[in-house]
Amino acid sequence: MYYKTNVFVTTLSLITLLIAQQNAHALMLLSDVPTPSFIIDLQALRRIAEPPLNDNGDIPSIRCPKNNLLLQPIPNSDDTKYSNKVIDCQFPTVEGQPAIGYLHTTVTRGRDDAIPNEDEPISTFLAEIDLDPPLCCNDAHLVLGLNNHHVGSYYWARSAGAGSSMEAPGVGYGSSKSNSKGVLRWLDEGGPTACNSNDGKRSEWVNFLRRHDTVQLLPNDGQDTLLEFYKRQSLSSSIDEDGKGGEGTSTRIFGISNEGRPMGSEPAVVCEWRCILEEGI
Repeated sequence: MYYKTNVFVTTLSLITLLIAQQNAHALMLLSDVPTPSFIIDLQALRRIAEPPLNDNGDIPSIRCPKNNLLLQPIPNSDDTKYSNKVIDCQFPTVEGQPAIGYLHTTVTRGRDDAIPNEDEPISTFLAEIDLDPPLCCNDAHLVLGLNNHHVGSYYWARSAGAGSSMEAPGVGYGSSKSNSKGVLRWLDEGGPTACNSNDGKRSEWVNFLRRHDTVQLLPNDGQDTLLEFYKRQSLSSSIDEDGKGGEGTSTRIFGISNEGRPMGSEPAVVCEWRCILEEGI
């Protein structure tokens, strides 16, 4: 079920204002954005961009060739540079390389909050998250993440290049039995020991997820997932109380970067994109 307008839709003017207020003393960080959101790593995007992008921090528009969805950066301050270039991106996931697109989501219940009869088998239940499976076409997997404080320095996964997109082995993602939210659970009752080829630390941290923690998943098809975000935003716009929609709603698609940030620090949010479905789909 799609979210009600006052839940899913965050006013674009508010989000843009928050980003615009970034300065030397205040930053909008990944943990500040609403969830669920689609996060684009601009540094990873620049590495695969065709035609190549300059290293001057310009933010381009992005076209999804599979479905003709166009993402346009929203101007928010005089300090942000926007390029007039449009690059095609299929949002590939390549082992050993940083991912470009992530799904950012909040934990709504942890293991200690498991509900008998609803979360069975309790032995494999890990967490409920606010990312509902239809939003990512029912196909995504948990990764170590961009701002994962649970793994600490063991894997240095907080924005450490490819480390952030390393899969958490043995953790499955699916639908809740009682609502539209998603659920993380062990694929084996043996937990991280049974699911890992090493000592289990690549996924044992999931045992300690608590309410209000944030995690990231990788969609199997970033282009299809972005289209679902666009559809949900469009539906919310059409039922907006003031009847305006469009410019007044947020797609929840944000760009992040660690440029100029300390190694291992939380990524800064540098832009938001609006979606346009080009003719010909």
